[in-house]
Amino acid sequence: MLAGVRGRLLVLVVTATIPIAGIAGANAWGSYLAALSQGLRDALILREVAAARHGAAVDALKDMIAGIARFTTLPDIPPEACDAELAHLRALKPDRYGNFWLLDTDGTVICSGVPSQRGRNLAGLDYVQRTRATRQISVGQFTMGAVPDRTVLPAAAPMTGPDGRLRAIVGGELFLDYFLRNERGSDVARPHHVWLLDQDGKALPLGDAPAAALPPAGILAEIGTTADETQRGTSRGGVAYAWSIKELNPGLRLLVGVPMQDAEAEAMSALLRRVAELAVFLGACVLAILVGVEFGVSRPLRRLAARVRNWAPGRAFEADPDAGGPREVRDLDRALIAAADALQERDAALTGALRQRDLLMAEIHHRVKNNLQVVASLLSLQADRLRSPSARTEFAVARDRVQALATLHRHLYLHQSFERISLRPFLEELSRQLGDALGAGEEDRISIVIEADDVEMGSDQAISLALLLTESVSNAIRHAFPDGREGTVTVTFHTEGDEAHLVVHDDGVGLGDAAAPGDGLGLRLIEGFAAHLGGAAEVTTEGGTRISVRFPLLRREVEETPSSAA
Repeated sequence: MLAGVRGRLLVLVVTATIPIAGIAGANAWGSYLAALSQGLRDALILREVAAARHGAAVDALKDMIAGIARFTTLPDIPPEACDAELAHLRALKPDRYGNFWLLDTDGTVICSGVPSQRGRNLAGLDYVQRTRATRQISVGQFTMGAVPDRTVLPAAAPMTGPDGRLRAIVGGELFLDYFLRNERGSDVARPHHVWLLDQDGKALPLGDAPAAALPPAGILAEIGTTADETQRGTSRGGVAYAWSIKELNPGLRLLVGVPMQDAEAEAMSALLRRVAELAVFLGACVLAILVGVEFGVSRPLRRLAARVRNWAPGRAFEADPDAGGPREVRDLDRALIAAADALQERDAALTGALRQRDLLMAEIHHRVKNNLQVVASLLSLQADRLRSPSARTEFAVARDRVQALATLHRHLYLHQSFERISLRPFLEELSRQLGDALGAGEEDRISIVIEADDVEMGSDQAISLALLLTESVSNAIRHAFPDGREGTVTVTFHTEGDEAHLVVHDDGVGLGDAAAPGDGLGLRLIEGFAAHLGGAAEVTTEGGTRISVRFPLLRREVEETPSSAA
């Protein structure tokens, strides 16, 4: 697919959309992270709102006890009158404050808004010790207050005289219930939970904040070491939350938890929507390009390719009647038409030239064959006029050689390739001619058997093979069967791959000791023709004479001429 126009255009489009997809993906991922961070921002905002609301209550308690501490004559009045004053102050906000009391420098209660507290020693309380040591307001831990079964947040403020010496310590209690009522009165729409953390890390829920919404101990310990921290994680109940903590007062911190499960689901849904939109957009672009390429480029190119495949030399290459593709395809169509016309003209010229060549070659082979036959006839007539048997024999041998060449040229002419012949018919005719010329057929005394594969051979090798076969068969007929002896000359020609094997074997008397291989003109010619074929002649005399030649068969490709194709 990638090898075609559509595939390559698709690769280009995909490559071009990578930056777009990257930018869109980065924007979608940024939106996803922004949606997730919105939970942290909501926790931070809710923390600030809750801190402002609940911090105001703590500040009001601190302002109240600081105001009482400015009445430096309060320790000098009778305890009963002091109790009454503190009770009156408590009665101003009975739903907010649990009690006010006054301690001497030893930490013993001098007077209290709840009289039952008088005489108690509170010197061991940590916030009292801090106030006495630092001469500053200090907030304590959540504890049970003077009012039974009511949890309070205590605080203490120093009362100093004009000389700066500590005269007494003023204490007060803020009901935890007031924080709860304050939290329930919040108009914040986002679901959230609020806890108060004292200096020991104990979490007191405000409202319906469940313990399962608290951060794990590790996260709580980590954010508990800082005064201002925002973090996201999995709550003790296994739900995603964002928490934010803020210090309301030394030793008192506010923890706000915002559930993130819905926010994360919404952020993931938005991310998936963006990814789906991007995928649909890119898919639509790719589909539009594929459809456009199919109708605008691929189909015209396929029609053009089909016309090229169906076109054959000698036929006109016609224009596409439905041509409606792009200009480049139409230009290619016109170029192919022009090329086809040029090829047709060139083919016609070459066909004419080849026809002329064939006629010339046919005429040459025909004339050569006729001339060789004339020469053979002259040699035969001349041999008949000679009285010497040896001279007559030499003329006959020369005649046979010339006749073999004439037969070869006739087969080249008949084959019409003029460079190759079909070997089996040639061997059969040549052997028959030799037998007739040498009298082998008289009274069927000597028979010639041909066993040859039907293969083609080039004219160069065929000439040497014809002369070698002429010498071998002539020698066998003349010398292997003396005194009217009957026999058989067997000619076999087989191919094994690219190698040819010629064997001429007779069942005659064989060669005598004086006629070893290589002696005499005939054997020397046989060896020479075998060497010209690229092989060597092996001559054995057991059971008659056997001449064996192995040589490489040259399979040169020859172009088919118009006449042969016809």
